Amino acid sequence: MQACPTDLADEATQLRDEIVRALYACGGGHYGGSLSVLDIVLTLYRRQLRVSPAEPRHPGRDRFLLSKGHAAIALYAVLRRLGFFDAPLEGYASFGSPLEGHPDMTALPGVDFSGGSLGQGLSVGAGMALALRGSGAHAWVVLGDGECQEGQVWEAALVASQCDLDNLHVVVDANRYQEWGWSRRPGPDGAPVVPPPVAELAQKWASFGWSVAEADGHDPAELAARFDAMRAARGAPSALIARTVKGRGYANIEADPLRFHCTTLTDAEHQATLGAR
Repeated sequence: MQACPTDLADEATQLRDEIVRALYACGGGHYGGSLSVLDIVLTLYRRQLRVSPAEPRHPGRDRFLLSKGHAAIALYAVLRRLGFFDAPLEGYASFGSPLEGHPDMTALPGVDFSGGSLGQGLSVGAGMALALRGSGAHAWVVLGDGECQEGQVWEAALVASQCDLDNLHVVVDANRYQEWGWSRRPGPDGAPVVPPPVAELAQKWASFGWSVAEADGHDPAELAARFDAMRAARGAPSALIARTVKGRGYANIEADPLRFHCTTLTDAEHQATLGAR
């Protein structure tokens, strides 16, 4: 039985704690982007994706690609909750664990894309959507807003538009931060790339021939409604610019998004984080 939006908000809170505890247990990792993207991933799986843990390789399933693969632990937390596997989340990025630092489709049921270098997911998703056209199955790709600086993203976006891939959907986790480039100031000229306002990012996707909308990336009800509309749309691929907060759910992480892009915590910092919800 699928959760209602209220239940999704509660479930997201539980999963955030699981992620924070697991990252501490395994020695650290990508707190900020994993917490910002969680509501998007959870709502997709609970409210939209046609997938089944009993048949994770069913040929008629929807495909999900986490192109911002460094947020893999958010995907793992959701897949584990849905019953795709039972490996402990605390094994993330540890030797011998199938929960690798980036998703590996050869290591874990339910993973459709092996994420590595940023910018590749949309190209793969476009190929999947093209192969699935007419089957009723859709491909969903989650990108980071910083990742959208990659030229390959826009090459794939142009091809997808030219091919009228209306079974291809992008969700941009627009948390307005990245590890390098936007928010660090290495020299007198400042950041080499300034993060575009959400409206401008939406306009850019539209200029490539995509159907575009915006949403609060932490509102399950709004996300679910947008996803339904994207699936129903015809004639062009669709993109949702989801406004998110890096480190969502923990005051100390939200206040220091640069450090918490990827970091380790002392025991005292970990306990303070759990108390900062």
